[in-house]
Amino acid sequence: MSNVLVVYATGSGCTAGVAEQIARSLAEAGATVELAPVEDDPVAADIDAVVVGSGIRAGQWHGNAKRWVLANREALKGRPTAFFTCCLTMATDAEDPQKVAQVRAYTDPIIAESGVEPVDVGLFAGWNELKSFSLPERLILKAMKAPVGDFRDFSAVAAWSEAVARKLGLS
Repeated sequence: MSNVLVVYATGSGCTAGVAEQIARSLAEAGATVELAPVEDDPVAADIDAVVVGSGIRAGQWHGNAKRWVLANREALKGRPTAFFTCCLTMATDAEDPQKVAQVRAYTDPIIAESGVEPVDVGLFAGWNELKSFSLPERLILKAMKAPVGDFRDFSAVAAWSEAVARKLGLS
């Protein structure tokens, strides 16, 4: 049985829900899963595989997620690692190639700077639950005419998790 660390960064709570679904799916695939917010600074060195994800703010992964990946890059390079990104950009059409490319581009700097070559990168729609954002963030989202609602597709997250389980060596 493999030990898998699922670590995530979130500002509004959206990415936590996605990480929880990933953890459930990996556990169903037979892994022993540790789910941890990046603020807990989990240790990647003694884990068989790692899944790391972040929401997007101002076109970037959260700074604390980036710092965690960079601090743990040697451990991540030594084991199967997958990344995932949650972003409201994919809310209205998660299959639109331009939107997929845009959200993937938010993940690419982490890959380039860390040197970690992920076995896969999951890209998922996020949410715009206004109560979850600060006033300045709400004003920005309103000015951008961002759609309001929870656009996470947990079936898509579960399907990706099941597929990535094989790439992580779990099944």
